[in-house]
This record gives sequence, structure tokens and C-alpha cells, in this order.
Amino acid sequence: NTDGTGNRVSALIFGPKKVYVVVGINKLVFTREEAQERIRQKAAPMNCERLDRDTPCRLVGECVDCNVAQRICSANVVLSRSHVPGRIHIVFVKEALGY
Repeated sequence: NTDGTGNRVSALIFGPKKVYVVVGINKLVFTREEAQERIRQKAAPMNCERLDRDTPCRLVGECVDCNVAQRICSANVVLSRSHVPGRIHIVFVKEALGY
């Protein structure tokens, strides 16, 4: 999961007793590398446009690994497992959600 400030990804790691991750079919890829590529080349530029962020990826349409204050992909989390059984639930939705 990727986040700008870490406020959303932090809940995956620690905090709430239950976490629900809702995933649209447009987010499904085969590998972690494909997921990272999708975030950098598609989702981040589109979200920067939606949020009216002044970032290079918004201007050029793909990630340039910038270091600007309005960057929305600063925190990247790969969670292998939860130490609390049954804490994290993933809900797949058969429609495109978000970018």
C-alpha cells in the first residue's frame, strides 16, 4: 500500500482491532513489481491531478521519483502478515474503484 503521509498505511500495521481493505478489480495485478509500477505510472499521476497537487508526475503523466512537498507516494508498506489472527480483512469488489 502506498500513501502520502502514512496516516492510512499506519492502520494496516498497528491500531484498529479490525481493518477492512476494499479492493476494486482494477487494482489487481500478478506481482508486487507490477503493483508498484501501476502505482507510480498510473494511480499517482491521476490522483495528483484529482487532488490538484503540484507534482512532476501530474505534469508529465508518470512518476519521476520526485522530492517535492506535495508528493502523494512517500510511504510504501508491504505487510507480510498480521500478528493478530483475523484482524485484517480484504474485500474484493467486481468493479473499478479509484485509480
